[in-house]
Amino acid sequence: MPMRSFICLSRNSCCSPDSSQKNSGILASGSQMTSFRTTRTAVFLGFLILLASFGGCGGSGSTSYTPGISISPVSVLAGSPDLELTVTGRGFADQHHNKSTVVWSVNSRDTFLTTTFVSSTELTAVIPAALLANPVSANVSVATGDPMASFPIPQSGSVSFNVYAAPPGSPSVSSISPMSAVAGSPDLTLTVMGSAFVNENHNDSLVVWSVNGSDTFLATTFVSSTEVTAVIPATLLAHPVVAKVLVETGDPMGSAPLSRTNTIDFTVTAP
Repeated sequence: MPMRSFICLSRNSCCSPDSSQKNSGILASGSQMTSFRTTRTAVFLGFLILLASFGGCGGSGSTSYTPGISISPVSVLAGSPDLELTVTGRGFADQHHNKSTVVWSVNSRDTFLTTTFVSSTELTAVIPAALLANPVSANVSVATGDPMASFPIPQSGSVSFNVYAAPPGSPSVSSISPMSAVAGSPDLTLTVMGSAFVNENHNDSLVVWSVNGSDTFLATTFVSSTEVTAVIPATLLAHPVVAKVLVETGDPMGSAPLSRTNTIDFTVTAP
């Protein structure tokens, strides 16, 4: 008699591949049922392991990343030079296939900024002057994942960054000369060109030397509404540094904040 194979649908019911009729009288042995269950369990566990290796049901291959972030500064005057942006949050990464990159987005068009990893809670990024040339409202976020992957990289929530236009008649800086000096140089006279500089009672335009958020008012001489000069003391030129030069206008002795122009970098180079 030829042998027939059966597929077990339950402990009490089996059917043959060539028959739709259930054969309740033919049951698999206890050892066969145990083998069937073991195989089914192994297959299920294998599926779970495979699923986990692909990052879950979405198959993205990267860890979900959706924390909020904060940025500093949150705005800048249009026409400013390259600007360093500090981003704080959590879960930032700096691995070969899992990096955090700051993203600048305008009208759904993303630009990945040059990003420096500081820690899992802090990044810095450079916003190039080209992105700051005109007034615009941008969204800043952080993308974390494999930059070379073919699937979309998860991004954090976004924060608004405003590039604003100076009010009509507000002072602005167009150039400085010189733009660098060698560390150890003596006092240096700096010429600042721009517009709307003033020299009035309780309303002066003063040149400011700014390093890492620390401002120093320089001794300033008013030449015209488009030119001022200032002396950079030797103590500020003692060591290599990149400073930001700007002009503040208002009453230095008053309680109201002084208006600030855009900035231009001055570099103190190593000897």
